[in-house]
Amino acid sequence: MARPSSLISVISITIMMLVLSLGVVVFPQQEPHYGGTLRVAMPMEPETLDPQVSGNEGPYKIAMSTFDTLVYKDKDGEFRPGLAEAWSWNTEGTLYTFKLRPGVTFHDGTPCNAEAIAYNFDRVVDPSTKSRFAVSILGPYESSRAVDELTVEVRFKTPIAPSALLDSLSQAWLSIVSPTAAQKWGPDEFGRHPVGSGPFVFKEWTTGGRITLVRNEEYNWASPVFEHSGKAYFDQIVFIFVPEDATRAATLETGESDIVVHLAEEAVEILPTKGFRILSGDALGCPMIFWMNTRNPILSDIHVRQAILYAFDAELLASTIYKGCVGAVYGPLAPATWAYNPAVEEMYPFDPEEASKLLDEAGWIMNSKTGIREKNGTCLELDLYDMFDNRRGVFLQALLHDVGIKLNVHIVTGGVLWETYVKGTEAMASLWMSYSDPDILRIVGHSSSIDGGYNFSGYRDAELDQKLVDAIAEVDTSLRKQLYFEIQEMIMSKALMLPVSTLRMYNGLRPDIEGVQIDRGIFLMLFDAYFK
Repeated sequence: MARPSSLISVISITIMMLVLSLGVVVFPQQEPHYGGTLRVAMPMEPETLDPQVSGNEGPYKIAMSTFDTLVYKDKDGEFRPGLAEAWSWNTEGTLYTFKLRPGVTFHDGTPCNAEAIAYNFDRVVDPSTKSRFAVSILGPYESSRAVDELTVEVRFKTPIAPSALLDSLSQAWLSIVSPTAAQKWGPDEFGRHPVGSGPFVFKEWTTGGRITLVRNEEYNWASPVFEHSGKAYFDQIVFIFVPEDATRAATLETGESDIVVHLAEEAVEILPTKGFRILSGDALGCPMIFWMNTRNPILSDIHVRQAILYAFDAELLASTIYKGCVGAVYGPLAPATWAYNPAVEEMYPFDPEEASKLLDEAGWIMNSKTGIREKNGTCLELDLYDMFDNRRGVFLQALLHDVGIKLNVHIVTGGVLWETYVKGTEAMASLWMSYSDPDILRIVGHSSSIDGGYNFSGYRDAELDQKLVDAIAEVDTSLRKQLYFEIQEMIMSKALMLPVSTLRMYNGLRPDIEGVQIDRGIFLMLFDAYFK
């Protein structure tokens, strides 16, 4: 029997009132469409676009659009297929086998096969590549061999936990590059002519200006971590470089950019009031730290290093200088990282009196005229090298002055900061490393990373080295976690670094951009992005 029209009207009105009372209005979902140029404003121009060489954030973000990785890690922490469709390993954790996806080609037409994958791993560890970070996260790599066209075996000198290796392989540092292009250009020039297999193809790099990528029209092998398959939506992505925070944020308002990364606190507050969206995330891995170089004559004394830790107030920095846009941190791992040990939060409470006591015990006597301590005619003076932002350095400068330490703060480029690491003679230098596995502690803490790596502390300790090696090899998750708990306490007990803050990345977006995802808290994934 047909329902009376009056009853239908009553039901319709009732449903509408219920929907409105719940504050929910359902609109048809707009289908993504193809076309347009996405402009992304970043703070610093990269020194190279070779992901296997660089250890910096900028090249990583661009590599995510131009290269593919063997595996990907989804938002739930599960590893998903990338260029590899399947993988397995032996019980010892020393031999891994990867089955590759058929039909994948690099942008120059070179097939992405087992030989190409083996070439990539060998290239990473080749000293002529001068890899800064990828060589570290590849762990105890020994060799690779192509079993057949689409099967590659990767052998390691000592065991490596599957969770650690797969995490490394899912990061853009270990992106797969075209062997043909890498051999053509060599390790020094490939970074200016990058060739991968990703959804966008490198077009041009105007020094001091912009980097342009164009869509790979042949791309049809996207990982299931993404929302769609086939080619990307945008015709082009253009990266522009604007170092100054306020100027970079203003490019959104002037229409010069569509996405701005690394927003400062003021922009985070203002941009939403003008209709722009904010997309943020917390970096995993190693938080913002200031390394303390134990090779420096002053910092070779643990009393001085511990005094600096007691003199620093992480909570005050986060709540005042950064207006709550970062969090306080107390150890070598960011709190959001798996295996974080909360016990480090109690090791060095803010205590200027304890700092002064330690300096007294170390023989540093306060000069009442200068307010700076001295010892045997030497002033207690240190240099700090940092990038982007001088506020955290100036904040530390004031706190250290209160206990009689003079700190000189230098803001430098990434290249100069790397030279500072390599030189190994300066007192303090900043570092942060976004990484989702606690094996980051080996990369920044093992003595093998002192010369040419990221262990700027210069501290050599056989017991710490062994624990770091044991942790990456341990396949039992609970035992591995316990090892990392011990490692964090050991690093802090030796006062090798000053934990400064968590790194929370804020990005400003035009309101009509959809589909942008964040990987590991800070890296933008643009394959699914489109203009509404």
